[in-house]
Amino acid sequence: MFPSVGLDGRSDAALSWEDRSACRGLEATIFYPDPDDEVGTDRALAVCRGCDVREHCLEHALSLREHTGIWGGATERDRRRILRRRRRSA
Repeated sequence: MFPSVGLDGRSDAALSWEDRSACRGLEATIFYPDPDDEVGTDRALAVCRGCDVREHCLEHALSLREHTGIWGGATERDRRRILRRRRRSA
């Protein structure tokens, strides 16, 4: 199988994880819903569920300590829990 080539002529292997994300080209505000907006949160998480680079995105957010938004299929609360678990097991 041959690697696919994007519109810019680069192969999938040459693209960064951001370039391969399911959210690429979508309005960023989708991923910053009000914490009480379950519909908005579900909409953002649905995009993440279908993303091939979800784990890269989540690790990026965790390493930068992103405090807001949906990253890698994780809400702000989810990311705090992940970081707490990692600190406990370290």
